[in-house]
Amino acid sequence: MRRIEIDDEVYAHLEEHARGFEQPNDVLRRRLLEPTGSFRPRPAHTSSSSVPGALADLIAKGAINPGDTLSHVQVRKGRKFSGVVEGDGWIKTEVDRYKNPSPALGQLLGTSINGWANWTHDASGKTLGRLSS
Repeated sequence: MRRIEIDDEVYAHLEEHARGFEQPNDVLRRRLLEPTGSFRPRPAHTSSSSVPGALADLIAKGAINPGDTLSHVQVRKGRKFSGVVEGDGWIKTEVDRYKNPSPALGQLLGTSINGWANWTHDASGKTLGRLSS
């Protein structure tokens, strides 16, 4: 996949026109390539047993284990979200499987969030970011 740089105004436009949890690329595809609105975005993740998830290194070094629970609490809203570490380093939530922590938590919350800083590994009480450093 190629990457491009866009300015803040263009990015704000993409955010404004996103539907649900569409990624910026999906907004561009819908608005530029499918004027009829028939475009169906691909999932933000691609599940493949041959592609290790972002947590595979933490599993390999023994910092976490398959089956461990991750959690995030929104104290003011009284909501708790959880995910489970899978053997291939992916995260399973009530929504789907995710290769990376940020989309996994972001889909649950409905907003962009740094999953490395905000998922807590229940067994250790540490964030994924602290475990990875």
